[in-house]
Amino acid sequence: MKAGPFVRKLLPASLEKRASRLYRSVFVDLGKVAAVISSTLPKDALVLDIGGGDGDLLNHVLAARPDVRVAMVDIAVSVGKFLDPAYSARVELYPGTAIEDHVLGSTGKYDAAVISDVMHHIPEQHRAGFLLNVARALRPGAQILIKDVQPGHPVARLGLFCDKYLSGDRGVALISAEQLCELSRASLAQHTAKEIGLLEVDRPNYLVQLQFA
Repeated sequence: MKAGPFVRKLLPASLEKRASRLYRSVFVDLGKVAAVISSTLPKDALVLDIGGGDGDLLNHVLAARPDVRVAMVDIAVSVGKFLDPAYSARVELYPGTAIEDHVLGSTGKYDAAVISDVMHHIPEQHRAGFLLNVARALRPGAQILIKDVQPGHPVARLGLFCDKYLSGDRGVALISAEQLCELSRASLAQHTAKEIGLLEVDRPNYLVQLQFA
């Protein structure tokens, strides 16, 4: 078993959430991420959350935006374990589901998509196809919000090490905000791409917005 999941499995449920939050705080401030996401989501949005994992980021977003509803799609079999029960009525869970499968029944359904710390786990040759599948799930005028990590910073290097040797993803490769914008412009039609302010307040984390016409 990979080192990270093995350690988490040993922890009692009462400590797992606390330990996970402490570990994550070394790399990212979820409150700051959620603040930027919440400020740009449209009113009454139906949001596709891809790779949302334990749902802790979503807790912050749903607290700030009581008008928002979310579908969490993740290839992991355990999804949303830290999601606050107060928000369960506004969240649909799709564990063990790839985006290419989910979009088959959800074309043009969502007002926005959130992709947090997923891109650097996708092999480079599959990233364009992944973004295309996400775009197919969106309504006209929707947006994709992509949170990831800018390479070169000491925290980014530490996170990369942990992904490779604790989480066990030896193929992980960071993509910069500039590279992500270039990739989207080459892969997707009729949209603008830009970093929308997270990098200023929580470096090396960034949030790129792909806004469709």
